[in-house]
Amino acid sequence: MFYDRPKKRTQAAREHEQKKAKTHVRSESGKKVKRRGSAALRRSASAKKPASPRKTARSARPRSRHTLLKLALCALLLLFLAAGALYVLPVSALGRHSAPGAALPLPAGYTHVLLIGADMDASGTSRSDTMVICSVGEGRVLFTSLQRDTGVSIPGYSGLNRLNAAYHYGGPELLLETVNRNFGLDLGLYALVDYDSFPSLIDALGGVDISGITDEEARQANVNIYELLRRQYQKGLLTKEQAQTGLDSLQLTNGGDLHLNGAQALGYARIRKTDSDYGRTLRQRKVLSAALKALKSSGPVSAVHFAVKGLRALQTNMNALELISLGEKALFSSEVQQFRLPVNGSFTDSGSMFYDVDYQRNREEFLFFVYGQ
Repeated sequence: MFYDRPKKRTQAAREHEQKKAKTHVRSESGKKVKRRGSAALRRSASAKKPASPRKTARSARPRSRHTLLKLALCALLLLFLAAGALYVLPVSALGRHSAPGAALPLPAGYTHVLLIGADMDASGTSRSDTMVICSVGEGRVLFTSLQRDTGVSIPGYSGLNRLNAAYHYGGPELLLETVNRNFGLDLGLYALVDYDSFPSLIDALGGVDISGITDEEARQANVNIYELLRRQYQKGLLTKEQAQTGLDSLQLTNGGDLHLNGAQALGYARIRKTDSDYGRTLRQRKVLSAALKALKSSGPVSAVHFAVKGLRALQTNMNALELISLGEKALFSSEVQQFRLPVNGSFTDSGSMFYDVDYQRNREEFLFFVYGQ
């Protein structure tokens, strides 16, 4: 009877079966499961083994100076690119603002901001003592004063009122609307600073240089400095001794080309009795121009210090990006000019208010001053 003989296993086949038996075991259910061999055990043991002190020290080692330098350069590059973008972009692209009471739109190329200096008199009435349109564009910064005695029609109020009463009635928004409706403009931005905060802004710049101060202006500035310190004493911001010491150190002894600190610059800008409202607005523009000049010549630390002070002191409807963009354009401007409205010959002066203002002519004069058209 013939039958098939079992094939003779080779040595390689026997070794394969032995290896398979070592790597598999049967579970309780009878299924074969793979058993972790010596190599797997070695890998597991090495995973649980704590790192050597040398490797731990190496991983905890701080980044090299070369790496930190590269990170710093990258950060500076990003900051430079962001600053460049804010300089190139028009301010109007960084925010949206309405222009209350807007008439015909002004041509493109300039950003117009109404700068407001507010003060509270002895009766507690707050009025805008300073109103200046700051126009920034095409490498120029232009300051146009609006005289507070200008007789205007204030929306919602009957009769003729002085321009600075609009802020008292409705704040910056009503003042913007009043200026737009009467002068035929479309201003939508404002920045307001009260006179209690103004000296700190000038001090942050290290003071300002004002030329051609007369002896009478110096005397009137001293009167205003006294009033400023007296008000601070009444508010409890200064003791009597501090107010007296401040008065002794701040008084101007004479006129001339002087370097003024914050309190002295405010006292100079608020002079009212030496001449007229024309002279007062001229002094205000001189202080603004001197402040811009001081900011341009200041170092980075002083500029940042001024920016921090300004953000704290300003009340504005502009966001941070708009302020930075506008500030960059002003800093890199090459020309600063001054103007005022209403212009001579376009109104009747009664001694207390300007009547019969030719607003169409004043709009045309403003367009010519800013745009040359």
